[in-house]
Amino acid sequence: MKKVLVITHDYPPLGKGSVLRPLKFSKYFRNYGWEPIVLTSTPRSYYFRDNSLLRESESCGIKVYRTPGSGNNLLTGRKLKDLPNEGPRILKRKLSRYRKQPDEHRSWINKAVKLGKEIIESHKIEIIYATGPSFTALIAAGELKEKFKIPLVTDYQDSWLHSPGAYYPMGYHRLRNLKLEQEVIKVTDEIITTNRRIKEYLIEEYDYLRHEDINIIHHGYDNDDLKLAAEGPLPEKPKMRFTTSGNFFDLVTPKYFFEGMRLAFEKKPEMRGKIEACFIGGLSKENLKLIQKNNVSDSVINPGYVDHIESIKYLMASDVLWFMIDKGVGDEVIAPVRLAEYFGVRKPILACVPDGAAKQLMRDYDAVRICEPDEPEDIATLIIEYYELYTKRMMPIANEEVVRKFNIDKLTYQLVRYFEFLRDIPPEFGIRKAKPAVENEY
Repeated sequence: MKKVLVITHDYPPLGKGSVLRPLKFSKYFRNYGWEPIVLTSTPRSYYFRDNSLLRESESCGIKVYRTPGSGNNLLTGRKLKDLPNEGPRILKRKLSRYRKQPDEHRSWINKAVKLGKEIIESHKIEIIYATGPSFTALIAAGELKEKFKIPLVTDYQDSWLHSPGAYYPMGYHRLRNLKLEQEVIKVTDEIITTNRRIKEYLIEEYDYLRHEDINIIHHGYDNDDLKLAAEGPLPEKPKMRFTTSGNFFDLVTPKYFFEGMRLAFEKKPEMRGKIEACFIGGLSKENLKLIQKNNVSDSVINPGYVDHIESIKYLMASDVLWFMIDKGVGDEVIAPVRLAEYFGVRKPILACVPDGAAKQLMRDYDAVRICEPDEPEDIATLIIEYYELYTKRMMPIANEEVVRKFNIDKLTYQLVRYFEFLRDIPPEFGIRKAKPAVENEY
């Protein structure tokens, strides 16, 4: 079986959405004749941990090599960090990124390169696949590509220079990141992005990149997860439920939704007690205060952070899924993996988003109502609209053709086709031929 070295800083049991893409691709690579060997970090600590995803990786027989880290870490049961308010969290990140480029994980690069050399020397690696953020994974992969001349595929889950988390207090910081990204692009054989806007930014930033140099492979949902979630009982739902999963970081805030709920109850008092909002994930102290401020405590439930399959159970048990991206720098490049999972469970969506990648992806889903993220009046109107559709049993139905395009097994096959292309014609020969056709690009 052909071998692909998967380089990613984030991997289970880290409780972050960014771990799903390398995990799920690695799970399905074997279906298409490729054995994944994962190179990742030893996660020291984080706000959330998902051991179920770690068990999934182990049950799939995925070989995982971790760079050395502290003996007291998430794998050995280290206590989780307390979830901070958003202001202090962002400030801490900015202070770190003022000193470290491309991000706070800079010291991991040398560890990853060292371990990568050992892996390549002991296995017949035919492709290097690296995904970020953290973009330290792409930098490490670029160094390994230069040394061993193995074809490199880089995968952007977010924009390097234009994401909400990018921080350039001085011209130097942006120029340094620009240089780091250019060095990676220079040695990359295939660039993948999760949405069109990230691709457009790359082409705008580097005029030597052409449209055909970058391909789009969206985030996906795993049918196996849906089947597992459907096997056992779903969470009880005594009333109509709006649900969201994930954490409120950067441009994701529940502020306007809470205000919209309050306004909806003011306009239709009879709705109180008949609908509820379920928040799967952590709620900081400032967000708990927002619930009280808007007098919706009796209509909000928060199971806390639950494992991945349990979170899908909550999605499946819900009537409407709420999705939001606030307005701000980088809002147009955000299209997280949870949106693909919302598609996968085929539930109606209330989307509070500005123009950008996420809005573009939802345009043909059909079972969606969209408004601006910072307009509580519009949110209230859509809450009421969905409530009335629910009571009349006239809820919109998802477009099945669109949903199927986000199946991660199918998306893995698309990625593997690029692997095969690079393997058939090594880049050092300088020969170009037509790349595999892409079924669709949003």
